[in-house]
Amino acid sequence: MTSYTVTPLLRRFQLLALLLAVSIIVAMGWQGVRVQEELLASNDAVHQHLESITLIQSFQSTLLDLETGERGFVITGQPAYLLPYQHARARLEDKRDQLMHIPAFTANNGRFNERFDTLLARRVEIAEANIAVRESDGMEAAALRLLAAGGRQTMDQLRRYLGDMELHERELLNEHTQQATRKARQSRWIWGAGAAFVALLLMITSMSIISQWRHRQQILTMQKTFISTVSHELRTPLTVILGALDILHSGIGGALNSDTQRLVSVANNNGQRLKRLIDDILDIEKLESGQLTFQWQQVQLKLLLEQAVTANQPYATHVGVSLVYDPQRLDTPGVSNSSAPIEDGDLVEVDPERFAQVMANLISNACKHSPQGGCVEVSARRVDSHWLEVSVNDHGRGIPHQFQPRVFDRFAQADGSDQRRTGGTGLGLAITKALVEEMRGTIGFHSEPPNGSCFWFRLPRITHTSFTHH
Repeated sequence: MTSYTVTPLLRRFQLLALLLAVSIIVAMGWQGVRVQEELLASNDAVHQHLESITLIQSFQSTLLDLETGERGFVITGQPAYLLPYQHARARLEDKRDQLMHIPAFTANNGRFNERFDTLLARRVEIAEANIAVRESDGMEAAALRLLAAGGRQTMDQLRRYLGDMELHERELLNEHTQQATRKARQSRWIWGAGAAFVALLLMITSMSIISQWRHRQQILTMQKTFISTVSHELRTPLTVILGALDILHSGIGGALNSDTQRLVSVANNNGQRLKRLIDDILDIEKLESGQLTFQWQQVQLKLLLEQAVTANQPYATHVGVSLVYDPQRLDTPGVSNSSAPIEDGDLVEVDPERFAQVMANLISNACKHSPQGGCVEVSARRVDSHWLEVSVNDHGRGIPHQFQPRVFDRFAQADGSDQRRTGGTGLGLAITKALVEEMRGTIGFHSEPPNGSCFWFRLPRITHTSFTHH
């Protein structure tokens, strides 16, 4: 059969589309990794700025506690106001150390930090002095000092410093948040556009492949219909031709000289070969379409084998090979199973005609590949209580290892000369395999060149509980 092939241009287009789709997917993955890394970096920056803002606000709260405790004690003289002051005074140094690790502080020059430390030290000094005056000289002296010492002005300057730092951190926080939002939006657009484009490419490629598959199926259907039709149409005139050749060969139409007799014999042999090819093609077509009918019967396997050997004995003699049925042979090359000889009561459910076809194919195949004077052995054994096995063994050249995977393929020949040398169609083993499987069996072979081949098939052994065809 002629196989359908894709045009080179279409094949290149499909390959290019698939490569482009893979490239886009890889690029999208790489872009996704980059965006993920940038989002993580932005998230870390946002987290850092939030921590910085929290530290600045905490430092401002500590300064407020310091100022509130100082002023409350100066105005009221009650020691209870010194408690928040003392707590704030104890936390101030630690808060200041934390504040100095904020990038906004570390990024500035040392003069800025020095100025901040000077203001902070001055504010603490003023607070300490005001509290000391209140304790020693009373409220009036402390109140006058509170107004003149400059504590409020110093506190305002500290608040401006901290406010500027907090504003700067909030600006950076907003910038990184917007950057992360842009990256996320950009990533969604890239992934959406990329996924849409890849889907479009895959859809176009899939439609192209489906179209090719449908076209190929149409061509295969046309080929099968053509072969079936031609085979049917050839069978009738071929039968007439073979009938005429038989009449000529038998001498009914008159005596023929030796040369004419030889030509009629050659024509008849080739006609028979063509008839076998047509029959094989029609059998394959019927098997595939499910139109090949089977007449199921429960028959003794031993009887079927004896009939098959008897029926194929003339062919074996014609090609110079001895054909024997050995019921005692229990070994199948390449298969290691415990076994026993088959008995008269061992039944199989088969179509006797199709079983005979299977045996004829295997025996003729073994005979054709056996040397002159060789021997083909047919044997059977009981594998177990469920399976019976038939084997056909020859002592020919064996099947080349590189060809063994294609033994049951259609029109398969081990080499280009086999068909001419043996006269086979290359369909016999394909039909045999299909027939065995239709009879619920399995088939296989073992061959180690140059030590011959053994083809075997197994069929279910019929028992009272066995499934039967209807």
